[in-house]
Amino acid sequence: MEDAERIVEEVFKRRHNNVKLPELALSLEDFQFYLFCVDLNPPLLNKVHQDMTAPLSHYFIYTGHNSYLTGNQISSDCSDVPIIKALKRGLRVVELDLWPNSSKDDVLVLHGWTLTTPVELIKCLRSIKEHAFSASPYPVIITFEDHLTPDLQAKVAQMVIQTFGNMLFCPPESDCVKEFPSPEELKYRIVISTKPPKEYLEDKNLSSRGSNSLKDKDSDEDTWGRMSADLTNDDDKSDCDASEHSQCDGDNEACDQLLRPLGAPAYKNLISIPAGKPKGKLREKLKVEKDKVRRLSLSEQKFEKATVCHGTDVVRFTQRNILRIYPKGTRVNSSNYNPLIGWMHGAQMVALNMQGYGKPLWLMHGMFGSNGGCGYVKKPDFLMNVGPNDQVFDAKAKLPVKKILKVKVHMGDGWHLDFKQRYLNLWSSPEFYTRVGIAGVPADKTMKKTKKRKGNWTRVWDEEFTFQLTVPEIALLRIEVHEYNMSEKDDFAGQTCLPVSELRPGFRAVPLFNRKGEKYTSLRLLLRFEKSGMPKQNFKVCLCWRRIFKTRVVEPPPDVKNAFSHFSRSGTMTVDDLLTFLIEHQGENNATKEDAQAIFDSLKHLNIFQRRGLHLEAFFRYLLGDHNLAHPPSSKVHHDMTAPLAHYFLFTGHNSYLTGNQVISASSVEPIKDALLRGVRVIELDLWPNSKGDDVEIRHGGTLTSPVDLQKCLQAIKENAFHASEYPVVITFEDHLNPNLQKKVAKMVIETFGDMLYRSETENMQQFPSPESLKKRILISTKPPKEYLGENRGDVSETESGRRNPSDVGEHFPDEDEEYTVVQYRQLIAIHAGKLKGGLENWLSDDPMKVRRLSLSEQELENAIRTYATKIVRFTQRNLLRVYPKGTRLDSSNYNPFVGWMHGAQMVAFNMQGYGKYLWIMQGMFKANGGCGYVKKPDFLLQRGENDEVFNPSAPLEVKTVMRVKVILGEGWHQDFHHTAFDRYSPPDFYT
Repeated sequence: MEDAERIVEEVFKRRHNNVKLPELALSLEDFQFYLFCVDLNPPLLNKVHQDMTAPLSHYFIYTGHNSYLTGNQISSDCSDVPIIKALKRGLRVVELDLWPNSSKDDVLVLHGWTLTTPVELIKCLRSIKEHAFSASPYPVIITFEDHLTPDLQAKVAQMVIQTFGNMLFCPPESDCVKEFPSPEELKYRIVISTKPPKEYLEDKNLSSRGSNSLKDKDSDEDTWGRMSADLTNDDDKSDCDASEHSQCDGDNEACDQLLRPLGAPAYKNLISIPAGKPKGKLREKLKVEKDKVRRLSLSEQKFEKATVCHGTDVVRFTQRNILRIYPKGTRVNSSNYNPLIGWMHGAQMVALNMQGYGKPLWLMHGMFGSNGGCGYVKKPDFLMNVGPNDQVFDAKAKLPVKKILKVKVHMGDGWHLDFKQRYLNLWSSPEFYTRVGIAGVPADKTMKKTKKRKGNWTRVWDEEFTFQLTVPEIALLRIEVHEYNMSEKDDFAGQTCLPVSELRPGFRAVPLFNRKGEKYTSLRLLLRFEKSGMPKQNFKVCLCWRRIFKTRVVEPPPDVKNAFSHFSRSGTMTVDDLLTFLIEHQGENNATKEDAQAIFDSLKHLNIFQRRGLHLEAFFRYLLGDHNLAHPPSSKVHHDMTAPLAHYFLFTGHNSYLTGNQVISASSVEPIKDALLRGVRVIELDLWPNSKGDDVEIRHGGTLTSPVDLQKCLQAIKENAFHASEYPVVITFEDHLNPNLQKKVAKMVIETFGDMLYRSETENMQQFPSPESLKKRILISTKPPKEYLGENRGDVSETESGRRNPSDVGEHFPDEDEEYTVVQYRQLIAIHAGKLKGGLENWLSDDPMKVRRLSLSEQELENAIRTYATKIVRFTQRNLLRVYPKGTRLDSSNYNPFVGWMHGAQMVAFNMQGYGKYLWIMQGMFKANGGCGYVKKPDFLLQRGENDEVFNPSAPLEVKTVMRVKVILGEGWHQDFHHTAFDRYSPPDFYT
């Protein structure tokens, strides 16, 4: 009754400004106001309500990875700001990488072996002290990944003790811990977890106290390079004695004793949760010891391997010990993995990059919304139980349905307050839909969605969804709202994740969050939840272990039968009948009788072929065959190829030599060959001096990519340039060379390509040559050398990364040989690149006396089209515009190429070694025109009106063409996919 009265009073206070009414009763509007109040009607309990007196190993703990990084794992800043943000969100495990500074007299926090800028350890410690318990009173665990000498370890011990004082939890006096303390015992305490020092682990007569050796970093040793074996020791050989827990007060004698020993002992005494890997194989690492507990760290890859081979051993290990999982080292863009694979096996510390965003982090936020958001969630009983025969939970076992969850999506509101019109579809009223699904064990995983509702900003759906759950204890309800966009990817309009086990039944106001997990001010949904147990079944079900489904003979569909009936005579289609079909039905107006005969000849080897002509089955086989492809490989070049190069879209690669990501992958000739054989016509090479400065190599500067010789790349281009297309290959050089090496490049290029190399007769072309005139020619495109640019005062050099070789820095006075070098190198350049001085408007200036190539990053292009959309179109009518991926696409992902194409950009450069929808679109575009790598731009991008106006991509346009696509059938999966690629227990259920 008190709760009801409090709600009524609060509603009146907010809606009626405390106006005294004769009777406190809610009207319909008041009741609706209450239902939509997140604080009065939340979907989850906002208090700690789980038992907090069990050992730490009985809880999932909110854990961060490389908690000090502000962005990607390679080049971002290290700071205490992301640590503060994470702690305010409820994070309970903070990771710090400890490294010596350059003078070896202080300790920094940074991501080793990368370009990240450091932050001082003491600054991080003070920020942790200040913000550790702003969101939760339960303990904060600091995991150290240290790479320090014993002297610096002693300095760290002193910093930690002096900073935290009586907040610091001191471990037992013995060398081992038999059971971890509980979160309740450790309230408002700081706990240190790391590997014990080398001197403590090794026998005294085998160790050297003065050793300056470094320790490996658990997290990234597989990626950034492992140090020699004698620099690491993960083996804990210490003997354990029983002891009770003790706590450290900064002012008492215990803390004074901690400061007295030098080196490793002082550091060792900080460690409450010892970490380390025993020697041996994976199963040995997961061995449970009766008289001590520890923390083990595994990368996501090693953990996945462990769950496949030793799934129950992992669960058994995590019942007493702590298991930490961290992202694989190739996640250089700070992306994350699916945390549920860790939780379903009992892993307590599933470490994610908190500075990123995306679905895995949304799941993490959802899980730790449990238990009042305190950062500790009690593991479900089934992960802690041991059966009579010592059996534990097996995540791979097939389980019965335990609970049924019904979710009714009633309505949503608040988009008009949290979103502006420009963030969604500009040309029509918003058309929202909601996706509702379950993230959990594989059997529970599903996603459903409401119908799209068009209208005003408040949306009503009233649709109900039912979910059958086998493991509801760790299931998360996923909710996403999107706004339908016909021409592009649907717009994001909010998301949240909620733990199913803690959902409050009935009508609930559910707040939505942005992509980064930040709560919108006004946006919320009204949902209704209903949970029930699975009713007992009074019948038996027989389940086969695996079903094998035979491929059914495909019947010709009605449309095919009707077409055959219309164009055949007496059940047979002659060559003349087939020709009529090609012209009248297929729209192949230029088809000849020879074409129809070729189709007949292609079917002669089949048993279904008859000499008198094609019957229905043979006609059907032709429709599904290679002679009837939408874009047959043998299609011919049919666009006009005599216009200037600026009139074409060119199939363009970015960093064409990289085999994988942009930071640590190998440079090689193989991706260049693959691209050319696919029809790519623009190859990009980054030219850098080798370590001796006497030769040229190809690599991505300022990264850890391995190099490849320039000569190998040039030879690979020569050998593969014209296999897929006879039209010109353009090589773009991004050079970071001194004049002597530019001379060497000029000599290599001339000797390699010889007569294949195209050289312009004039330095300033008023118009680019045509693809037709450049057949089987190689063109070089780059910015002219610095001395050449100095003669043309309007030009400045252009570079994507802004990084230059040290040899290029400072004032340079060329001697006679170098001036000759500049001329020789300059004469290679067929397509001059560069940006004019000034801003975007100057860059897009069109000089009637010469043409050039301009390069813009995808971000620069997006900024430019807001103000200069028509100027870009005008520029690309004569000049070449190259667009390249932004520097943060470290995983070699790509952007939407249509942004470039619709503004006339010819060279929309893509990472060809990646994959995904945008690369599929790129490959689709360049299937046009016989796959020759050159596609003629549509006339509207090249035309000018009476008042010199050009096409404006931002202007609304009328519908010009209606295209109908009927999806009739598909076949071939049984040949191209192994049956285990799909569900092994039922027939495949495909959709298009």
